[in-house]
Amino acid sequence: MAESGYGAAAGSDAWQSKGRNQELAIIWPLLGRHIAFHRRLVDLTANVKAALMLSQAIYWTRHGRDIAMNDGWFFKTGEQWTMETGLSAKEQATARELLRDLAILGERRIGLPARLHFKLCVDQLGELLFGPAEGPAARLDWADGAVVAELLGPSLSFHRALAGVAGSVHAGLLLSRALYLTRLQMRRQLDAWIANSASHWTQEIGLSRREQEAARRELMRAGLWEESLTGIPAKLVARIRLECLLDLLARGERGASGDLIVPSLSECGIAATRISPNGESRVWDSRIPDLPKPPNLIRRNRHHSFAESAKLHIQRSTSVSVQQPQAVDARAVETGMQGGGDLFFPDALIPEERASARRVLEQCLGQAQALLDELSARMQAKAIHTAPIAYLRGLVKRAATGEFIPELGPRVAAARRKRQAELIERRQRDEEERRLAAERATPEFQAKAAERREKIRQMLNATRPQSPKGGAE
Repeated sequence: MAESGYGAAAGSDAWQSKGRNQELAIIWPLLGRHIAFHRRLVDLTANVKAALMLSQAIYWTRHGRDIAMNDGWFFKTGEQWTMETGLSAKEQATARELLRDLAILGERRIGLPARLHFKLCVDQLGELLFGPAEGPAARLDWADGAVVAELLGPSLSFHRALAGVAGSVHAGLLLSRALYLTRLQMRRQLDAWIANSASHWTQEIGLSRREQEAARRELMRAGLWEESLTGIPAKLVARIRLECLLDLLARGERGASGDLIVPSLSECGIAATRISPNGESRVWDSRIPDLPKPPNLIRRNRHHSFAESAKLHIQRSTSVSVQQPQAVDARAVETGMQGGGDLFFPDALIPEERASARRVLEQCLGQAQALLDELSARMQAKAIHTAPIAYLRGLVKRAATGEFIPELGPRVAAARRKRQAELIERRQRDEEERRLAAERATPEFQAKAAERREKIRQMLNATRPQSPKGGAE
């Protein structure tokens, strides 16, 4: 085994690398957005969940709109924190308390009615990370990506969707890292077993041994994780059951009651500063509110792909340093015309996304084409601000509960039927022209045509005036 822990141990069963690559290619579009989790913040806060919340607060401080205008304050409800990070209300309260004790994340209530706003104390964060020896001169320039990367260190990709299917943030973080290692090993043509020790997991993602054991139990209970002992002396290795993960992601996450929960990723990654209509943030706080003018809305992230482009939709990340999934052969994933079978997929979906969409649509095959038409119309109108598969999952949820009503999709279906009718008519004309061309090439047709031409010449000769014989006397 390599010193880094990325080496793989050979298992008793042979790995079908081509099939696993296909499963990985389908899984990536289903994961949706991810958060850049900074491992160094775990050492600072001594808590993984507080480090996760701090990582997201750093992202909005750097990329939120109107943050500078509002002196760094941004508004976010408890539901939005949950949608973005997977942290429950109790976990958020614990993380906020730790960050307040460190004087890293400020809080205050603003506006009428009062709503809880947050502000990252960048000077205090820089002092804690750099050390007091740097003094006040170590003020951070958050617009300088190189300085921020040096300060925070390398980031890991944390997928909120994996926390949902795994059952907790710790299990989701472990699964996110293991999924990246699995992809990395398959690129190196190694098998799927990951031989990281407990100390190596702690070094990489910050989970203690006890937290790792709890996360592994949750993953095994969900059917996503398997372990084995190999070698002399015996060494524990583990791997992800990709087929089970693919099935869970396609069906959505399940809550404690067993009911299907499909997170609406349209609200993930939005730093809200305008108050929702119900007027409640549902983040408990007992302090006396401040009453200045509340900040303006920080707009939603813009989606960087267009309906006329067939490139992979850029998933809005909280860091540019997180590695992107490996590209695979499109022919290995795409099956049939327009992405497979008798379904017509939006042109902007790449093969991996089409394969993922087929897995999501297995829950309501009777309305599959209507859902795809609605998705295509929304993409053409540039009305989707999330990953297309996440939006499709939301449509599937509405269809499962009987709440789906096609709005823009019928126009797409009508346009497709019109194109199909025109194509059939054009094919009929081409077929008729080919039949006539073949008929004209036969000897019988050529003989009849020559006979008709001869008759026409004789008729023309007969109608010409005859010149008089001899001259005038």
